[in-house]
Order: sequence, then C-alpha cells, then structure tokens
Amino acid sequence: MKILNFFFLFFFCIYSSNLYAEIFYIDIDKIINQTNVGKHINNKFTNLKKINDSKNLETKNELKKREESLIAQKNILDQNEFNNKLNTFRQDVINFNQLNQKKNKDLQNKLMNDKSKFLKLIEPILLDYVAENNIKYLLQEKYIIVGHNDLNKTTDIIELVNKKINISNFNDFISK
Repeated sequence: MKILNFFFLFFFCIYSSNLYAEIFYIDIDKIINQTNVGKHINNKFTNLKKINDSKNLETKNELKKREESLIAQKNILDQNEFNNKLNTFRQDVINFNQLNQKKNKDLQNKLMNDKSKFLKLIEPILLDYVAENNIKYLLQEKYIIVGHNDLNKTTDIIELVNKKINISNFNDFISK
C-alpha cells in the first residue's frame, strides 16, 4: 500500500510539474499597442481623429456665428421669418451632430477592423510559437487571476511579431 501511494504521489508530482510548464499567458492588448504595426494603427487612428476634430471645430464655429447672427436679427425680422430661420438652424445643428456621430462611429469601426485584421496576422505566429515551445495552453492575461511573471510570454511575442510583420506587410494585408 505504501508503495502504491508513493507511485501515485510520484506520478502526480511529475504530471503537475509538466502541466505547470505548459501553461503560459500573454497580454493581447499590450501586443496590439506595443508592436510596430499596433503603434502604426493607433497613430493612424489618432491622426484621423485629429483631422476629424479640426473639421468639426470649423463647423461648430460657423454654427456659432450663425446662431449669434440669428439672435441679433431676432428683433429685426418678422416672427414667421425668424421662426423659419431658427428651425432651419436647429435642423442644421441636428444634421451636424448626426454626421459627427456617424463619422466617429465609422472611425471607431475602422480602428476595430484594423485591429481585428492585425490579430488575424498574429494568429499563425502564435500557433508557431506554441508548437516550437511545446506549450499546451496560451491564455490571455486578462483571464488570469494570479500567475507567476515568468509565465508571461508577452515580451517574447512582441519581439517575434516585430520581426515577422512590418507595416508594409500589414498595409498589403488590409488592402486585400
């Protein structure tokens, strides 16, 4: 009986040590934000957002001037004419807000689409890394409650992605 318990304990220790060595985790968000292509995607989004914001500021300033002009004309214009201009102005403001929301939503969708395509490019690299290093499980860090830092393979993956994927490869991939 003691021998059976010894073998059971021995095999359990071997199996659990192998299990520990075959589970690693990565931070996908960090990979997206710190790789060269990920930085390129974020910079492109930031630049498009700045351009969009500057155009919106110009339109807001024009609407503000129209509002001030309309307020100044309130006592000069006929009540019906003023109401018509006011309704037109309100409709222009509503149209501007709707267009602004649509542009922001489209921009956000473009960012998510580019990140999704980038993740598709990363997937074969992750599969190769797992196969080469005999890793059974590669989990996302956000689903790990506690783990040793030496099980985090994010830095290795970032280096590997930077070596294998460059910005021109990514641009070719998204243009397909």
